[in-house]
Amino acid sequence: MSVQISINYTHTVDATKSTLEKRMDSTISVVKDAIKKNDQTLIHQQLQSLANMPYIRNVLFIDNDDRQQWAYIDKQLLPTDFFTQYNLNDAEDYSGSFKVFLDLKAIEDIAIENASSVALIYLLEAIVIALLLLFIVRRTFTSRMKVLAEHVDKIDLTNIGKFAITQTLIKSKDEIGQVAKSIQALYQRVRVDLIGKKLEERTLRQHKTLLAEEVSIRTQELDWQNNANKLLANLSLRLLSGHKTNIEHYVRLSMPQMANLLKADHIFWLSLDFNKVIYRASFPENSDEPEIDFSDMYKLKRWLMEVHNTAIIVDVDTLQSNALTERAFLKKVGIHSLAMFPLSDGHKSFGIFVVTKRQVSLQWNENKSLLLKRFATMLSELTIRERDHIAMTELQEELILANERLRVEAETDELTRLLNRRPFRRLLNAALYDAVKEESVLTIMMIDIDHFKAYNDIYGHLKGDKVLTYVARTMNQVATNLEGSIARFGGEEFALLIKRCNYEQAQKAAWLLCQAVRDLSISHQGSRNSGIITISIGGVICAPDSDTQPNQLLETADQRLYNAKRSGRNRAEIKRMDIVPKDTSHPF
Repeated sequence: MSVQISINYTHTVDATKSTLEKRMDSTISVVKDAIKKNDQTLIHQQLQSLANMPYIRNVLFIDNDDRQQWAYIDKQLLPTDFFTQYNLNDAEDYSGSFKVFLDLKAIEDIAIENASSVALIYLLEAIVIALLLLFIVRRTFTSRMKVLAEHVDKIDLTNIGKFAITQTLIKSKDEIGQVAKSIQALYQRVRVDLIGKKLEERTLRQHKTLLAEEVSIRTQELDWQNNANKLLANLSLRLLSGHKTNIEHYVRLSMPQMANLLKADHIFWLSLDFNKVIYRASFPENSDEPEIDFSDMYKLKRWLMEVHNTAIIVDVDTLQSNALTERAFLKKVGIHSLAMFPLSDGHKSFGIFVVTKRQVSLQWNENKSLLLKRFATMLSELTIRERDHIAMTELQEELILANERLRVEAETDELTRLLNRRPFRRLLNAALYDAVKEESVLTIMMIDIDHFKAYNDIYGHLKGDKVLTYVARTMNQVATNLEGSIARFGGEEFALLIKRCNYEQAQKAAWLLCQAVRDLSISHQGSRNSGIITISIGGVICAPDSDTQPNQLLETADQRLYNAKRSGRNRAEIKRMDIVPKDTSHPF
């Protein structure tokens, strides 16, 4: 009945909408004309005409100014009513819309009314058919289905055993027989599947166990490799950031972790010098370092000469007869097993990195060989770098000494061993800068040996060179006592620089120089004044400023030297420059 009511209800709603659709076309056309003519009466008539249609409760018109116009103002809407909207769309603008509210309550009432009679007939037919079916089923299938159900209830999927339905049910030609056969076949398939599933589960458990073991082993290997990489990285970082002379210290710091990774008792870093063995580093630090003699270890020497690129693993018990010396040495020092890797430059071995085990054999694998190789390769590179650094340092020191000797030779007069012109000018520039900064005085003297050309002509140049040497040595002693610097400017001419020297001190210094040369009492027949070797001195003393130039001082001192020569030689003339500030204690 509910279905019939629903069908009637839906049919009535659809019919109403269809009728409304047909009616709306003409209504919309009339309303558009009425809107153009502004005929509200005609619009209202059209609204009421629509509202008077069957199952229509009310109609609302909304124009383009949102003004509402109902067909019946006093007709209330029910909450269940719904509307269908129709728009008046014009090509130019929007004219308004209709909302048509259906009277769903009336539609529902008529649907119920029409369905009541039909539903009663259907109900009676259904009751009769149901009673008839129940009677047939009870007489035909119920008893056998009960037997089949009892057999099915005995199925226990947790305990797969043999299961059989009675042959009477299976041999039946009807549907129950087919169901019984299907259940029997289904049970057999389920039984086979469950047995296969249990076998698969057992296999999966075995595989899971193996996989867990493999994952554990692989994890341990990855952890081991990670620790090995960290060890090498930390050592590299230390070596890069540290000083080259600390290589052995950093290697010792890494050896405990290396011994732990390789499961070794001792580790040795050995350096080779012909047949002599030097221990560079050992672990533990206080372990014995037995003396090693390679002279009779021919097998080991051949191995080192071949410069292998792989680690060699040695057990005392497996050493061949051609390594008796090696076996005897290992037994003597108590080593049962060892792993070695040569340190080389690719052509010649200059060391060995050794890992030892005392009581048992080393447990070795490819990862440990790789770690030992990488560590030994690093030590090889470090040793080569260290050797090159030492050689380079020695070479640099030799070059520095050679350069210093060359500089001294280049800046030293070959005959007198005094400074020459170039370093003297450098000293003068520095002294001038300091004097300006400190506001102190500076003294420059130019010195010349009197009648030296005549001396060379009379006594010869070899005698003249000796005189230059004696005079230079004497004046240098005086200059040293005065804390001054003296240089040979060329030929028989010299220059003297004295810092922080006042006028009286400069005069005294010049007199000391002249007297020291006179005291040599070197005979000079060409000297018309004294008959011995003498000197003439021209000097300048000043407190320079930032505009004072070195050449200015040298030229002034040179001029005073010519004045001294013109005045008779064997004397000194010291000039004070205008820029020298007046000293109340020593007035100029």
